[in-house]
Amino acid sequence: MTASAMQLCLVVGTPRGFTRSVLESLLKRGNRVILSCNDSTIGEMEQERLSSLYGRNKVHFTPGDHTCTKNLESVFVKALDTFGEVNLIVNSTANDPQRLSLEELSETRDLRGLEKRLDLRQQEEDVEGIRRLGRLAVKYMGKQNGFQGGNLLNLTSAVELSCSAGAGTCTVLGTTRALGMHNRAKEHGVRTTTVYQPTIDYPDLSQAAQITDDSHSPHYKWDRYSAYVRDYTGYMALHVGDTAPPGTAWAFNKDIKLEEVQPESISSSCGITNKMCFWMGCPMVKEVDIEEVQREEREVETNCANNLESLVETQEMD
Repeated sequence: MTASAMQLCLVVGTPRGFTRSVLESLLKRGNRVILSCNDSTIGEMEQERLSSLYGRNKVHFTPGDHTCTKNLESVFVKALDTFGEVNLIVNSTANDPQRLSLEELSETRDLRGLEKRLDLRQQEEDVEGIRRLGRLAVKYMGKQNGFQGGNLLNLTSAVELSCSAGAGTCTVLGTTRALGMHNRAKEHGVRTTTVYQPTIDYPDLSQAAQITDDSHSPHYKWDRYSAYVRDYTGYMALHVGDTAPPGTAWAFNKDIKLEEVQPESISSSCGITNKMCFWMGCPMVKEVDIEEVQREEREVETNCANNLESLVETQEMD
């Protein structure tokens, strides 16, 4: 039995492509899954499709903006209140669409410049997503808050492996290393790993939802890659989350085999040095201060109590 089997897992991000492969691999292991993304249409369709394959009680969808910390906190609280402890978080930024403002478009004079802007935006969102979920994972899975710890598996785009975002840009690799190398990582018990999205084609939702008597599979003959390759990538991503050393990042090579990403694998540098981030942790990721998190929680409880007391006094006066 694998480490992530028969657990309560939270999948954050749009359930398409690589993310969907990991999501289905979780269900095939017998896990219960809570899916959260900001596209209710896609989320509800995926819940219905997966429920028909794996059972109604195995997958639950709750809408929420996965780029907003407050919305994500509400998802965590709901998951804990309804189902109990969360053991694994799959955080996906691999499928988030990129948008540019009219001002940014007007400043871009050629397609190459536009592509670079989009790549830079994607890398920034990948890094920010890892930081956001890293903090929430420590808060809602950490041993210091009475939980058992757990795994945070990040699924990000492969932008930084192929495109140069330029100096001054934080990297997914450096951020992952920082979260894995924190001095208090052993204290809170949250293991952080990252897998970059593989460069293969995945079916869209409409294709994956079609099951016929001839195919007996939602993945039958959708392109030149077999259904095995699609399922394999999801399984291997979970295998990395279970067994790889914390703070490591992994990518699929041209043979669809996972290899650990090293500093020389990245096309761009943050302006400090990728090797420094790799061995010492990114200095832009602050140490998770457990006492600060607990102080914030006490302040929230106090504010809620004060608001309730004020409401009661107002009702009595009325």
